[in-house]
Amino acid sequence: MITQGMTVGRFFHKSREEKKVSLESVAKETRIKMDFLQAIEEDSFQLIPCETYVRGFIRSYARFLHLNQEDFINLYNLQVKSQKTETAETADGSPFVKKSLSQVKNHLFDFLTTMAGGTSADPLGKTILRPKD
Repeated sequence: MITQGMTVGRFFHKSREEKKVSLESVAKETRIKMDFLQAIEEDSFQLIPCETYVRGFIRSYARFLHLNQEDFINLYNLQVKSQKTETAETADGSPFVKKSLSQVKNHLFDFLTTMAGGTSADPLGKTILRPKD
C-alpha cells in the first residue's frame, strides 16, 4: 500500500487528491484546523503543538481517507526517528546533528536576553562565586 520513499504527508495529499476531496472538506469532517492539515501534508509536524496531537490528527486523517491508521502511525514513527538521527556536515567537514526548533528558540531567547542586558534562562549550571576565605 505505502510505496518506498513516500512520507505521511505526501501519501495523504496524494490520496486526498485522487479522491477529489478538498482540504476544507477534510477540515470540516475531521474538525482539524486547516493549518494543521497543511502542516501534516507538508510533513511539518513541528508546527503542531504536541506529538500527541500529531498522532491523533494522523489517525483521524487516515480514518477519513479510509486508510489503515496503524500503517501511518508506524510510517510517522519511522519518519521522526530518521529525522532525529539525521546528520549533516559543516563547511569544514565536521558532522553535526540538526537541532530541534525548540532548542533553537531557547538559544535565540538566551542570546536576545543577554544582548538586552538580562541573564539567560539557562545559565548552563555554572555559578560565578568567589571561594570563601
